[in-house]
Amino acid sequence: MSASKEWVRVAYCEDIPLHEGRAVLVGDREIAVFNLGDRFLAVDNRCPHRGGPLADGIVSGESVVCPLHGWKIDLQNGNVQRQAETPACVKTFATRVEAGTLLLEVISETSRCPRSNGHVAVSRDGSSLETPKEHEYEDLGFS
Repeated sequence: MSASKEWVRVAYCEDIPLHEGRAVLVGDREIAVFNLGDRFLAVDNRCPHRGGPLADGIVSGESVVCPLHGWKIDLQNGNVQRQAETPACVKTFATRVEAGTLLLEVISETSRCPRSNGHVAVSRDGSSLETPKEHEYEDLGFS
């Protein structure tokens, strides 16, 4: 087996409201993705204190406040800002947007098996991003 970095589609940008987070699964890892307006940031979805779901926290600037006990996590570097005496952090993930789809850079363990295709990303509700999302468009009458 070898490790390699790859970009994985995890969400449609329009499905993550401004200044909110959403949890996505990449393989067996739950990741919290946040829409800050001008960019998206992603971290492991577990607070280092007691494992609280960071995606459900309150976004404040470039930080999220854990909904369980109020720990404040910097979304850019994963460092705990409050409780300051605690040298803890969460893993961060690089993000990019392509054609309205949010991608995360993850490290993939790949095998020599020809059927292995790396990670499959799904939303927390179980819907896959492997098939394009259906959009309904209003006919504006231009011809």
